[in-house]
Amino acid sequence: MVHEHTTVFASLTIVERGTSPPSVAARLAGSDPAGLLYGAIVTAAVLVTSGGHGASTGRVVATWAFVLGVYWLTHVYVHAAESQFQGDRHHLLHRGAVAAKAELAVLAGGIPAMAVFFIVASTETDVFDAARAALYFTVALLAAFGFIGARHAGHGIPPALGEAFGASLLGLLMVLAKTLLH
Repeated sequence: MVHEHTTVFASLTIVERGTSPPSVAARLAGSDPAGLLYGAIVTAAVLVTSGGHGASTGRVVATWAFVLGVYWLTHVYVHAAESQFQGDRHHLLHRGAVAAKAELAVLAGGIPAMAVFFIVASTETDVFDAARAALYFTVALLAAFGFIGARHAGHGIPPALGEAFGASLLGLLMVLAKTLLH
């Protein structure tokens, strides 16, 4: 099949005529789903440990930014170091820049739950309850990832629901941990 491309200068994108836009699953598959999940899960862990009664929104956000940043830098360094064992002879700075770009999904994965936290915390809601709301959002996000991934892999609805349930268990474990810790 030959695709016709039309350049649209206003949005600087290429539009393919005669094709439908990629599905959510296809976009997720091309966006490093593992990195997105890592970021979401690390963010949830930060919310479990730092979003207690009496905590400030600023403290939770600062803790999240530090922990997720260190986690991302760890991924960057490991990626850059590993590439040498695969024959990459470039300088550390070059390998690091390539790795930093490749691992951006880790940072992006942490944004949705923190956006929920920040929005809820900006109301008169206690930080603990804002963190809990963001954790429940993470449960739903993990379930959605499980379901969408299973459907993308060709599974029917019942197995996809099973995947969604299984994926949500990690989030529910974090909700339980939050309840027990605070």
